[in-house]
Amino acid sequence: MKKRLFGVLALVLLASSVLSACGGNGNNGNNGNSAGGTATEGAQTAAPATDSGSAELKPVELTWYYPLSQLQADQAKVQEEVNKIVQEKINATVKLMPVAVGDYVQKMNTVLAAGEKFDILWTGYMLKPEELVRKGAIQPMDALLEQYAPELKADVPQVMWDGLSVDGEIYGIPNQQINGSRYGFIIQKRFADKYNLDTASIKKIADIEPFLAQIKQNEPDIIPFGVFGTSFINPQSHDDQYWVVPGLDDHFYIKTDDPTYTLHRYPEEELDNFRLASKWYKEGYIYKDAATEKMNDYLTKGQIAVDFNVTLKPGVEAEVKAKNGGNEVITVPLSDWFSNGYSATTNQSISRTSANPERAMMLLNLVNTDKALYNLLANGVEGVHYEKTTGDYIKALPDSRYMPNMDWVFGSVFNSYLKEGQPENVWEETKKINSDSEVNPVGAFKFNSEPVNTEIANLNAVWGEYKRGLVTGTLDFEETWPALYGKLKEAGEEKYVAEVTKQFEQFLKDKGLKK
Repeated sequence: MKKRLFGVLALVLLASSVLSACGGNGNNGNNGNSAGGTATEGAQTAAPATDSGSAELKPVELTWYYPLSQLQADQAKVQEEVNKIVQEKINATVKLMPVAVGDYVQKMNTVLAAGEKFDILWTGYMLKPEELVRKGAIQPMDALLEQYAPELKADVPQVMWDGLSVDGEIYGIPNQQINGSRYGFIIQKRFADKYNLDTASIKKIADIEPFLAQIKQNEPDIIPFGVFGTSFINPQSHDDQYWVVPGLDDHFYIKTDDPTYTLHRYPEEELDNFRLASKWYKEGYIYKDAATEKMNDYLTKGQIAVDFNVTLKPGVEAEVKAKNGGNEVITVPLSDWFSNGYSATTNQSISRTSANPERAMMLLNLVNTDKALYNLLANGVEGVHYEKTTGDYIKALPDSRYMPNMDWVFGSVFNSYLKEGQPENVWEETKKINSDSEVNPVGAFKFNSEPVNTEIANLNAVWGEYKRGLVTGTLDFEETWPALYGKLKEAGEEKYVAEVTKQFEQFLKDKGLKK
């Protein structure tokens, strides 16, 4: 059953502009640090690491940027333990550079624009690899994968490599995880039980309203609906009317039953979601200061009754329990499983400024194939941050100072220990969903933003001015939209749409979807 789009409430900025200021060289990343060896490391890294050590390799330090929902108090302790493994295996140390997820795009924009030398960066739905390629910010990986990461190359399905290829070259390593999306509500169980919530009656977004009203009326310390305007609720949305066109700014759609694949910009169904946010804000279901406050400050205290999630994956209830103040949650899916392709999920890429791309690839191979290293990054130190219970299950220790709860940021979650409450077959179920999800027919479209970088930067600036207010309903949509749309037109909306349309039409022809 497919339901109405809602992810657009997040109104994520035009992510493709993140590199508008980046010093791209327009050479698709081939800047001399490309696969197969560099002048800086070359023969020193020609010999791959072995399990017994890496004495033949010159010691290097690698720098790795990635987002986390919350920075961890014991980050340094975990890094120290990580480096014991990495140094032994590939004679390298790694400087972990987590960035608060809400700041990640801006931070990387600054890092890349400054030409900072570093090695690995997380890419994905916030920072699309194809856009980074067009700016020359990341390196092709084909030869590096073949020579330094054969285990990783073999472990990832070819369809994922295809999805992360631009102009025939691979630019990202997928963090294997759930690839499908299924959106819906995450609800604190204590409130669902208290008010006898009939989850079967919730077929569309608005059906949750009576429950929100009960929370508002009877739970003065609880926020009925958690939307704060900065959540990366990626609108990989699909309902019975539309597919979103991925890789753009999340405001382009095609109709599911339209053989002409005509693009729709800001359809009324999308705008209705902003109208709903305005209504809910006025009703008091959305926090009064949501446009300026941080959601985690309330979520972790268990003060949010209902949250919206775009990936209600197997075992998500156990995964988000800690994020909800330790309160049990239930889920209410509102869509079937669907997939927009692989470049829009979560990956790792190698920076064009990396002086040691070979060693960076060795590290990524290790993270994705060494279970101990992966779980150290994802869960911390055994006995300090968690304890093993039975089988592959672990339990976070009280007051753990390292609990990112974002396993998918680091590598393949199929190497992850199981958390309390997760089904034992969670990874088998996840792989089944990945293979069975309905696939976006235009998911392979990759937009080249270079012809309209200026316009995209200008459009981002306009959206940035209004985003949080609209997403949270703080700004009345009907009053705001005319002025906002006028500013978008002044910022280059029409030129941007024309360029997208031109490239999309060519894509349809190239794929044989349209004559």
